[in-house]
Amino acid sequence: MAARGPQRAVAAPAGVFRMSLRRVRPLLLALSWAACALSGAAAAADAPPAAPAWMELAPGLSAWQGPATTVLLAESEQGALLVDSELEKTAPALLQALAGRKPLRYVVNTHWHGDHVGGNRALAAAGATVIAHENARRRMAEDTFLKHHNRVIPALPAEFLPTLTLAGGGRLHLGGLEARLIHVPAAHTDGDLLVHFPAANVLHMGDCYFNGLYPIIDTGTGGTVDGLIAALDRGLSLADGRTRILAGHGPIGGRDDLKAARDMLIQVRDRVAALKRAGRSREEVLAAAPTADLDPRWGQGWVKPAQIVSSVYDSLP
Repeated sequence: MAARGPQRAVAAPAGVFRMSLRRVRPLLLALSWAACALSGAAAAADAPPAAPAWMELAPGLSAWQGPATTVLLAESEQGALLVDSELEKTAPALLQALAGRKPLRYVVNTHWHGDHVGGNRALAAAGATVIAHENARRRMAEDTFLKHHNRVIPALPAEFLPTLTLAGGGRLHLGGLEARLIHVPAAHTDGDLLVHFPAANVLHMGDCYFNGLYPIIDTGTGGTVDGLIAALDRGLSLADGRTRILAGHGPIGGRDDLKAARDMLIQVRDRVAALKRAGRSREEVLAAAPTADLDPRWGQGWVKPAQIVSSVYDSLP
């Protein structure tokens, strides 16, 4: 397990207000990292992929839709903050895309999965401070069973690990830019952060939001369907009709898209819960196909109906 030090106020670089964080001593770990590729897209073996273009969402905020997930760049006169860091193998393309932008000060990992933290080492080497929830860092720092893929993800080497962690939420001020880091417990995992830029009306939901797709609920590392619904409700409470909302997977959307995902998940939860209360086994619930009418819209991605039903069943009391 990651060593846990006393909580303290961390002095930020010039132009940055203090943020209450837990400083964690990096572990010296020798195991190599096998990236948790949650996307079927792969970079060419002999050259980095061409860097996607940045899409401006608001003044100073831009999205980069990489092969695995969507990252968000926030820039001010004092530097830049990046939300998530893609896969390790796509780090060269991400660095290429960042060339010529404001100097990168911070990287915020929304959770521990490899398609969101794989570029940490390269970005830290370029001078960024990596931040995550303490539960996410703990998952990165030890061998962790990824139930959705039925395999153990080896611990990350120390140079990938966040050097600043939050026990709850926090705020970053970079010049005139404010980022609110919001911990949503027991949602996609037990270490999820939503990243909200209130002045720009932009919200990154990480993998608490799959736009147009069934989501992954990582029940092996503390994810639950009720916690995920609560995270979606928290996102809705922060959004209005003009909010740009980034999903960990799927296109950039708005409040109506987020509400549709929340409503769908409530339907799945209620149907599976009714069958479980009636004494049906996991196999019997799967055979009953409780999502059959939802599958044409939500089940055409790489999270299949059996997977969402199974994870909801497993996370219900």
